[in-house]
Amino acid sequence: MTLDDWLDRIEKLHPIKWDLGLERVSEVAKRLSVVKPAPLIFLVAGTNGKGSTCEYLEQFCLLQGASVGKATSPHLLRFNERIVINRKAATDEEICKAFESIDQARGEISLTYFEFSTLAALLVFRDRKVDVAVLEIGLGGRLDAMNIVDPDVSVITQIAMDHESWLGNSIEEIAIEKAGVMRDGKSCVVAESSPPDSIKRCALEKACALFVRGEHFSITPEVAWCTSPTGERYCFLTPGQGHLPLPSAASAMQAMVCAGFELHESDLQKVTQITSLPGRMQWLRVEKRRVLLDVAHNPNAACYLKSYLQSQRSQPGQTAIHAVVGMYADKDCESVFSILSDCVAHWHLTGMDDPRAATAAELRACLSARAGCGVNTYGKVAHAFSSAMEAADEGDLVLVFGSFPVVAKVLVLTGNITK
Repeated sequence: MTLDDWLDRIEKLHPIKWDLGLERVSEVAKRLSVVKPAPLIFLVAGTNGKGSTCEYLEQFCLLQGASVGKATSPHLLRFNERIVINRKAATDEEICKAFESIDQARGEISLTYFEFSTLAALLVFRDRKVDVAVLEIGLGGRLDAMNIVDPDVSVITQIAMDHESWLGNSIEEIAIEKAGVMRDGKSCVVAESSPPDSIKRCALEKACALFVRGEHFSITPEVAWCTSPTGERYCFLTPGQGHLPLPSAASAMQAMVCAGFELHESDLQKVTQITSLPGRMQWLRVEKRRVLLDVAHNPNAACYLKSYLQSQRSQPGQTAIHAVVGMYADKDCESVFSILSDCVAHWHLTGMDDPRAATAAELRACLSARAGCGVNTYGKVAHAFSSAMEAADEGDLVLVFGSFPVVAKVLVLTGNITK
């Protein structure tokens, strides 16, 4: 079977799309011997900042001369993006081989699409004999399939309201799920400067060494510092701003030190300069227009995007922001729009070719009366983007944000990524 055949098959195998729990996938992982796919494992959970933290960790490890397997989700265009070795996506052949091994090993056990994906990544990393595995939690932490591994260092990025139906209706409840990635006696890096009490309680119960941003590590464009497991403090000057959020760089820096790596000032400077991700604060120049893409799709991410946009207001010549937006129906679209309404002059709301997507009319209903001076709705991302480009003056900014499919489509339309 081709990779597309396999993906179609595994999507239909299990009756529940998101069936949280570790019993089934753990048993198959044991049969495949993939619980420890690399000598060193970083496990990254959180609401926002997981992808950028994984990217920073990958770059730090490569700079140390280690071979790195990185597993993230979701993907922008190709499934292969979820399984990366030394910055190169796994081949179709590798993934198909992994799927076949999983299918044989599972026997009577039913697995979800994401469980197949998780096991495939671990299998590929084990077979490639990578030195380090950087693994991103897909949903929550405690019951996510990726939590079957035995991490050496856990990282919890920013925690915010999202996926409430599965994780809980308060920050404390959601934090408990994220805290499930902690391991007894191991280090856990927390990107929150004031983590929820449930994080602290869990760390005490597990005798987990907790490293908290602002207390044990921090970063600004001018200076960064972190703390070793033995309490020594290291300071690095002028790390720079970078392309991705600095809290993610700070968390990765601290995680590296917790894992026993020795970092130098030049390491941090280089990593912040070269680390980037498609669709995350990504700038393009299209037909003499400035275009900014970001997969912000919850209130916390919208707050960060707003702060970033405000910092860019000092750029000469920018007069208005035209926002192209598509989002999944289960997201808090109303709050996202409310947060960004002061920044946007004209909204271009679009549906997406995805069953989970909100329609443009549903998005329009989420906009408050003060959300902007103009609103247009479209059925297709391509139409929304072309209209925004036509409406924007040369000095304006076209902002594309929301769920992954809308950002991915614009990357394809502009020739910045290919299928």
